[in-house]
Amino acid sequence: MQELLHVNTADAPIGQRCSFWTGQVAAHLSNMRIDVGRKLDFNASISIRSLGPARIALVDADFQAISHRADGNENRFHLNLVHEGGMVLHRFGERIELSAGDWCLIDERESYDFTTSERCSCIVMQMPVPWAKRIIPDPGKPLIASSTCENHWKTALSHGLLAVGTREIRYNAVEDGMVAEQLANLLSLALGPRSDMVIGRHKTALLRSLRQVMSERFTENSLTARDVAAANRISLRYLHQLFATQNTSFGQQLLALRLHRAEQMLADRRLAKVSISEIAHAVGFADSATLTRHFRLHLGLTPRDYRKSRV
Repeated sequence: MQELLHVNTADAPIGQRCSFWTGQVAAHLSNMRIDVGRKLDFNASISIRSLGPARIALVDADFQAISHRADGNENRFHLNLVHEGGMVLHRFGERIELSAGDWCLIDERESYDFTTSERCSCIVMQMPVPWAKRIIPDPGKPLIASSTCENHWKTALSHGLLAVGTREIRYNAVEDGMVAEQLANLLSLALGPRSDMVIGRHKTALLRSLRQVMSERFTENSLTARDVAAANRISLRYLHQLFATQNTSFGQQLLALRLHRAEQMLADRRLAKVSISEIAHAVGFADSATLTRHFRLHLGLTPRDYRKSRV
């Protein structure tokens, strides 16, 4: 493996470390909006190495709250292994908690958010989609995580990523490609015969487009399933059929997007003086009572109590 990049925030002046880090991550890892807990003396490092058609990124950082918004310019899968610490990942209403030793497969063509523990170290295998799809299915249905995969193979994949990511191993170009293939094969074995995930490229692309429109417009109070169907030039009935294949519905997904954004705003110290009513309208609810009802039902707390517990 050849080291392509090594960045450490210690190389940036105190007070500029956060902006320095955000720029480096956007340029070399993924286009993300990053909020950190310690802006002045934020500590983080990233090292990226070649691995045949793929790349291995070693990321170690203080607490981060990250939002990735799909813009059509990224065509990669990220196989993300938590080495130390933990993170919580949200993608279109789905929520997965990852601890040390857990991994998940992230599609960079879709929007997602995650928050990390106070210190988190990850090993990320960046795979071009055209190469990876020869071996693994297009993850157009649920988030793929180690917790839902075949036990022995998911452990073998964790060990493989650790071996590549934590040891100073020197491979030649041919061996690089072989190692990348073996890791992708381990992922395929961990997934097992998940035929329920393979729903066809056309339907997968449509689902991705539906999600993208909803991610961009969920704050519109009047947004309807018909609006989203029309934006994708499909019938309302077909939209409902597509969501049914995911064991969900348009309404459930829209509610999950709004509640997740409300959680983010309530936990943001910078928005401590923004009223619950203003937050409700900002995320697409008709009024604060509607937000409070759904918030208590899904999270067991009122928005006000949740804000007190976080801020």
